[in-house]
Amino acid sequence: MRRGFYGLLTLVLGFIIGCAPSSKPSSNPSTPETSSSGALQVVFFDVGQGDSALIVFPNGKTMLIDGGETTQGRRLVQKLNQRGVKQIDWLVATHPHSDHIGGLIQVLNSFPVVEVWDIAMPFESPVYRDFLLAVRRAKTPDGKRPVFRKVRSGLTLEPAPEVRLSVLAPREPLLVGTRSDPNNNSLVLRVDAPGGSFLFTGDIEREGRRRLYEARVNLRAEVLKVSHHGASNGTDRAFLDRVKPRVAVISVGASNRYGHPHRETLALLQGVRLYRTDWHGDIVMRLGADKQLQIATERRAPTQPAPAKPSTKAIHSGIVIGNRHSKVYHAPDCPRLPKPENQVRFRSAEEATRAGYRPHTCVEGE
Repeated sequence: MRRGFYGLLTLVLGFIIGCAPSSKPSSNPSTPETSSSGALQVVFFDVGQGDSALIVFPNGKTMLIDGGETTQGRRLVQKLNQRGVKQIDWLVATHPHSDHIGGLIQVLNSFPVVEVWDIAMPFESPVYRDFLLAVRRAKTPDGKRPVFRKVRSGLTLEPAPEVRLSVLAPREPLLVGTRSDPNNNSLVLRVDAPGGSFLFTGDIEREGRRRLYEARVNLRAEVLKVSHHGASNGTDRAFLDRVKPRVAVISVGASNRYGHPHRETLALLQGVRLYRTDWHGDIVMRLGADKQLQIATERRAPTQPAPAKPSTKAIHSGIVIGNRHSKVYHAPDCPRLPKPENQVRFRSAEEATRAGYRPHTCVEGE
């Protein structure tokens, strides 16, 4: 498995053009019906417990950031078709967890794609392998292979006049040894346009945020895509004090087993205009020539929203596998199970917790 995966990653990386400081837009832009002259549009798709956002730039070019789980792939393709999308100019995978890249596989199979952005970190999972295979099979509008770009901080793009996109993270060397290296090495993107700015944070956690502070990057944005589906490890007061968002979006599945968004995050966002895909469905934001942010939603939020679940830990029934050294327990299908000699089996997460173990990211949610 390991040899085959690294061989595939090396082969895909062979098509990389590199981490250049800028990138020229495609000469064959898409013209989705949702685009109107002079308007920047961002659609936060409801893809259940996952992330997906479509940016339609004023000139009609498109960027798709993440795609939810594999099970959401057909639904996402339907949503893109309904919005008149003909091609994806930039397809962005913020990090290799399945709830961000799974649906992109179907998109790569269904639309011409000009360029694919990925952090290209070693990560063994069947979904990431299928994603890389889909990249290899994908075609541009003229039948060529899309550019596969290994993205790092410092990359900038001007996809349309007066619109600037900046990659703020990750940077070399990638973080290792954190609670979740893929989360903390998430692509963080900032889009600036006349009248406003958007900050896309992937699933970045504490260590990743600390790196952003050290780099002294500009985090101010009118609209914040809240990290990690509103998990408590994705947002803190120091981060919000730097971003100062007027509007926040949480991409999250209804009644998800992780208890997202966590009550701590919701408390921090008091006073910010909040939208959630589990309540509002698809959320459409538009910055037009008047430089005013217009927001429309697929449905209204409940008048009496359900309270946040009290636990920040997943509800996990059945056997879990503990690591006798780290005192961390894993789901049985976790790709990072401890070695057999270090495993301790528990009949439930509750039993593991009583024994002094804490959940791994595969239990708390990726």
